[in-house]
Amino acid sequence: MKLSRSGIAAVCFVGAVAQTGCAFSASPADGLTFQAPPGWQSSPGIMGFMQFWRAPSDDREVLMLFKSPKALVAGDVFSSANMQGTLKNVTVQRRRATKICGDQPAVYLQARGSSAKGGDSTVDMVITTVHGTSYFAMYVRPIAAAPNPTAEASLQELCAKP
Repeated sequence: MKLSRSGIAAVCFVGAVAQTGCAFSASPADGLTFQAPPGWQSSPGIMGFMQFWRAPSDDREVLMLFKSPKALVAGDVFSSANMQGTLKNVTVQRRRATKICGDQPAVYLQARGSSAKGGDSTVDMVITTVHGTSYFAMYVRPIAAAPNPTAEASLQELCAKP
């Protein structure tokens, strides 16, 4: 049996997808000590680059984890233009260098903005680099909602698994 070029390409594509099929739903948390709060509803991982978790009591309370193959700058990630799908009119309230996982450098940001679902939201975010890969975790909640301490602690768990 002789395959045409397009047939060979199709077979190669199917083989590649079959080999990486699990990667389409991989979590960016793989390889990290990151844990979402117990009981929070998880989305599937999106190609190993993004995943989110929703609080069981309020779908406006969300924890998101992103993995970037290139180094990220905190100010670029948190710009108003980059947050348009999540928040509008973003105003950074706090920004500071911090350490997580012992002595791993990170940047902590807290901001406020108008949620796409309506209402004002508070966002806490930590950005760090693990083994040359940038990660950032965001915890979004309505301004009037008390912060969930377990969700806040998750932001500090962007540590490489031992």
